[in-house]
Amino acid sequence: MYQRVKKWLDAITPTTKSESGWENTFTIEEKDAIDIRFKLKGYGWKPNASDENLPALEKGSYRIYYRLVGESDWTFLLRAESDRADNSVAQVYRDIGVAVGQRPAGQYEIKIVADKGARFTSWGGSVEGISSGEQFWSNLEVRTKASVLPESSDEVTVTENVGVNIV
Repeated sequence: MYQRVKKWLDAITPTTKSESGWENTFTIEEKDAIDIRFKLKGYGWKPNASDENLPALEKGSYRIYYRLVGESDWTFLLRAESDRADNSVAQVYRDIGVAVGQRPAGQYEIKIVADKGARFTSWGGSVEGISSGEQFWSNLEVRTKASVLPESSDEVTVTENVGVNIV
């Protein structure tokens, strides 16, 4: 059974991060992380950069992977797809909230792949929301294993004083 803090904490900004092409990788600095969540920039394709208030034409998507620091293999977590933003005229695709979910306590690396980014740029038109080589995520938060676990302390002794009153 896992113990964890009850509220989400803003994560320490990762010191190890990489934005390369259509892939982002970062390390969670907290050593006892068990739940991780963050926001991904919504993205998608539209014929012209100046087009506004369109239906979602071609939604972008991300593949998210994780691994414990020191492991060599990535574990696929999920595929997240952008969706239509609200009725604002400027932004067509909205941001996506992602939660890694409860995992064994440890220090994790996260890899985010914008799997349609390269394909959209080859189509011409415009990729809205992201571009190659930039950071796709924000608002990183974690829950951690409880840092102070209850432990047994000094034994308690009880001394009883029993008196009998005879009337």
